[in-house]
Amino acid sequence: MKKLSVIIATVLFSFGAANAVVPTGDDTNEASHDVAISIPTIALVDVEGSDGNEAGTINLTPDVSALEAGAAVDFGSATNNSLWLNYTSIIGSDQDERSITAELTGTLPAGVSLKLTAGTVSTGNGNRGSSAGEISLTSSAQDLVTGIGSCYTESGYEKGHQLTYQLDMNNDSYADLASGSYDVTVIYTITGDDED
Repeated sequence: MKKLSVIIATVLFSFGAANAVVPTGDDTNEASHDVAISIPTIALVDVEGSDGNEAGTINLTPDVSALEAGAAVDFGSATNNSLWLNYTSIIGSDQDERSITAELTGTLPAGVSLKLTAGTVSTGNGNRGSSAGEISLTSSAQDLVTGIGSCYTESGYEKGHQLTYQLDMNNDSYADLASGSYDVTVIYTITGDDED
């Protein structure tokens, strides 16, 4: 029986050795390939309203409900903070930080200015930059948020920077003030979207 086991083992070993795979060409016990990873440059900005949709028209009207004869209208009572600034940014390896600018199109009432402030951002992640403080909107783009790197603020209401709009009146121009409806547009632009 022992002799038969040795014969079977010898036959099996010989059969296995005869059928062993011998590598040919470049095949070995290891293989590899390259993976190309591409990360795009991104610069997206949006303004969200309290209803969860993109911002629509906001209304700014001074409160005159308690106005006394002889008193000036308090234009500072015309304020709105129902909108939120959201953005996503990926900058190139040799790219400077970005800014978000704001500018105004249309005509404001004589002597009236529109002030805008971006609050502190507490949502999202990355280098989200910081508010430039209160600005008086004009037809020239002004920095509203500066120092933006690769980041996101999250998307939607109560995400990103809360925007506060407020009217202001230059009392030296009070004589030029006229009642009526005035429509203006605020344009937000995220700068520095050059490719790497």
